[in-house]
Amino acid sequence: MFVLPETVKAVLIRTDFSDQQAWESCRSAIDASAMAAFDASIDQDVEILDDPANRDLTVERLLALESLEDTDHTFVMLADRETMASTEYPILFLDLFEDQRGATVRVVASELSEAIGNVDNGNITIADYAAAAEHAGDKGVFRGFA
Repeated sequence: MFVLPETVKAVLIRTDFSDQQAWESCRSAIDASAMAAFDASIDQDVEILDDPANRDLTVERLLALESLEDTDHTFVMLADRETMASTEYPILFLDLFEDQRGATVRVVASELSEAIGNVDNGNITIADYAAAAEHAGDKGVFRGFA
């Protein structure tokens, strides 16, 4: 059974293993985002779970985990089939915070590092990112503030 790791870092779970080349391109895009935003590798702030045991882990299955009751994580991210199907690599953010649990938004890789920092610090919520995406006409996918 899946259990979120005990870490102070944000957690990104790879759930799609159908295309290794797409995953490697996704990782490169994520790293480029971190370098552009903070001049550091994504690994500094994000624990990436790249384990085939997490294949096809879904939002519903994550939300049903008893271990979420004891976690300090307020969100997790998933690199799923939809992430790998786009060259923008829209990572799925899943809100685990009590009153917003289950809210989601996709954030393209080029915006990922800043979104992680903002959500982690509570500056901007996942719901705020979803609203910004909707306002920009990009329902469910955040591509940046205009």
